[in-house]
Amino acid sequence: MKTTSHISVLFIATCLLAIAACNKKQDYTPKTTLADSLISASTSVQDLDRALFLSDSLLETGDISMFRSCYTKGSIYMRTGKPQDAEAILKRALAEKPQNAYDSLFYFQCLKAMVEHTDQKNDDEGVLRIALPAYEGLYALVSQPEYASEAYDILAEILQCVGRCQLNQGLTTEAEKYFEKCYECIQKVRALDSSWKHDYYATVFLYTIANSYSSRHDYSTAEKWLNYAETITKDMANKDNVPAFITDMSWSTYYLDRATISNGLGKQKVADQAYAAYKRTQYAKTDIAQIYEGEYLMQAKRYAQAADVYAIVYQYLAEFGSEPTLDNIAYLTKKFTANYKAGRNDSALSVAAYTFEYLDSAIILQKKNQAIELSTIYHTQQKDAELAEQKAQLLQTRVLALVVALMLAITFFVIYAVIRRRQRIRLEEKNQQLMIANARAEESSRMKTKFIQQISHEIRTPLNILSGYAQVMTATDMEIDNETRNDANQQILENTDRITGLVNKMLELSDVSSRTVISLTDHVSALQIATQAVLSSGIEDVAHLEFQLQDIEGAGQALLSTNEQAAVRVLALLLDNAIKFTAPAEAFGHQLDIDKKRATLLITKLDNQIQFIVEDTGIGVPAAEAEHIFDEFVQLDEYYNGTGIGLTVARSLSRRLGGDVVLDTTYTAGARFVFTLP
Repeated sequence: MKTTSHISVLFIATCLLAIAACNKKQDYTPKTTLADSLISASTSVQDLDRALFLSDSLLETGDISMFRSCYTKGSIYMRTGKPQDAEAILKRALAEKPQNAYDSLFYFQCLKAMVEHTDQKNDDEGVLRIALPAYEGLYALVSQPEYASEAYDILAEILQCVGRCQLNQGLTTEAEKYFEKCYECIQKVRALDSSWKHDYYATVFLYTIANSYSSRHDYSTAEKWLNYAETITKDMANKDNVPAFITDMSWSTYYLDRATISNGLGKQKVADQAYAAYKRTQYAKTDIAQIYEGEYLMQAKRYAQAADVYAIVYQYLAEFGSEPTLDNIAYLTKKFTANYKAGRNDSALSVAAYTFEYLDSAIILQKKNQAIELSTIYHTQQKDAELAEQKAQLLQTRVLALVVALMLAITFFVIYAVIRRRQRIRLEEKNQQLMIANARAEESSRMKTKFIQQISHEIRTPLNILSGYAQVMTATDMEIDNETRNDANQQILENTDRITGLVNKMLELSDVSSRTVISLTDHVSALQIATQAVLSSGIEDVAHLEFQLQDIEGAGQALLSTNEQAAVRVLALLLDNAIKFTAPAEAFGHQLDIDKKRATLLITKLDNQIQFIVEDTGIGVPAAEAEHIFDEFVQLDEYYNGTGIGLTVARSLSRRLGGDVVLDTTYTAGARFVFTLP
């Protein structure tokens, strides 16, 4: 589902670039000064350096406003791969208040660019935080006839972005409202301006909305929005001067979406016809279209065809994947799954091997980045050592001077002794500081190296299992009964899920240091949160553990204003911790049923807080490590599997919810974690 979202974003970007490429001049001509025309002329011929120079110069002379300058520079920085510079420029504009309608137009252009930038980072909360307080101002701008069509275009794009982000967060009703508002804006701008450009942007927005519902298997709603897009696509195709590749791209997108939705609704004949029409388009031959096509073929269980189109994945990663990262492993996993389900075991094995090499490259890249960081630390230490050496040399000079002075007058002896003593103390303090700094640097390096090794082990294990089973099943002289084959299939699926889960956990770690406040819009009972966490962790089905959920004095009936998904995630991580450390470590094998451990989840109320207490009879945590265990990559017992980030993520999420997670050191029968929510 996440990969489809990424492909959709890339598809939209391709569409917008296509529009820009087929218009040699900007559709919107500034109506105020010659300065606007000069900047527009520079950007239209791709003379971006000149456009930046003009923007700064004309702002300095007062010929353009700050909003016009920020929009120009922010757009250029986005196009030239400088997103951080673009973000700083756009934030500067959004911090000011426009004084007239013309400045308002460029203010909202900056707002739209910021929303697009934040959306590409998959930061749903960030999009809502930026767009929701500001977009209403666009309704005032559409009342100005000369700016109405531009304002409706901006408003439609922002509304569909807001709707998609709300849909991602499970706010289905709110998302539908914003999608309907987006469609109203599309209708209004088409009534104001009948040019094909507005029709094309409208279809891009509508296809995106349909795809958002389709990716969540809500095919009925997706079909409604696809029908809207079909009507506008037909109108656009009948207009004059529409570039052929624009029409081809629009129909290609429509046919593939129609095939996906019809297949989801069980309309197989319609799906086959739509897919055949899609294959006749020129756009279907592009890399991005084939990646998108593979999603449909996997959904339709046409695994052989999916494996054929996923042949483009290696080329796609080489051209657009930049440096090897864990994010891109999802493409390789889908390619592996397609080949395996198509019965192409040799190809699946080859993909698994390539994935292993790709993972090694990602780990090497991470080590390289760490080496750069350690090099910086080393140079800092080297500078400190040089400084200490210089001070030592200065000390020697002073000692010689004092010896000479001693020969001249015994009275200077006391002064010499005092100075030398002070210098020695300072030098010792500096050496102590250097020793502490070295120890910290070595500990940091050790922990990061251990983490990389652990991650490599965690992913190598399931990959080796996949490789082993693939070799067994492809052996020509191997006879396998149905029971063994079913077991092999189950093992392959479980280990594929294990890799996917580990990648997701790594992505989750990137959000640990975020200070973004999580939206607390869910009203749920404490018992509901606990029940969902128990189901998510699967603790009730664990063979080695006896589990109980206890609601103390009806505390579970208390209603909380929180974020249900995040709260459930925190509690599930604590339950996972209980499962892990009540089981025997890998090095000691399985235990007997008579050695079963116990785990309990208690819901209690204390003052104005609800406490979720997870206690077990496992190996426990020393009181001295009560805070250390919440640091990243910390594992007290190396014989247990894991990456050392579960408790780190749990505490980060809990604090962003307004609560906390702590270890109760008074409990000695195992471990007891207390998760509080206001």
